[in-house]
Amino acid sequence: MPYTIDWYIENEIIYVAYSGVTTAEELEESLYTIKEMIESSPRHLVHVISDVGDVTQSVKPLESLGIVRKVGNSPQSGWMIILREKSALIKFGVALGTTVFKSRNRTFDTLEQAVEFIKGMDTTLNWDAVNTVHDERTAS
Repeated sequence: MPYTIDWYIENEIIYVAYSGVTTAEELEESLYTIKEMIESSPRHLVHVISDVGDVTQSVKPLESLGIVRKVGNSPQSGWMIILREKSALIKFGVALGTTVFKSRNRTFDTLEQAVEFIKGMDTTLNWDAVNTVHDERTAS
């Protein structure tokens, strides 16, 4: 599972793009990197946008859940947005997990939808500092 992790807005929103075949080890590694980035930020809440639209084979849901639990959440974790998820079952699981675990998770089909949602949820973000390189990838 090749992946890239970068700031969408420095110290405010992390952008993660996953592609190809996913492995449990790479998923865990990426989640630890994200957690470290969140905890290195001076902000109270850091949001994450994860684009999974180019994943061809993902880690099994129960195994993914175990990895997420192992890595844990940072107290600074804000909204966790999943982009371009194809599976209705996964989308339902995210919605259910949001309710059951009282976490801030949502799924969207486009980056534009995700950005509009985050803008409504956090008015303190510096939208003038957006790293627009990610906008082209999710425009379709």
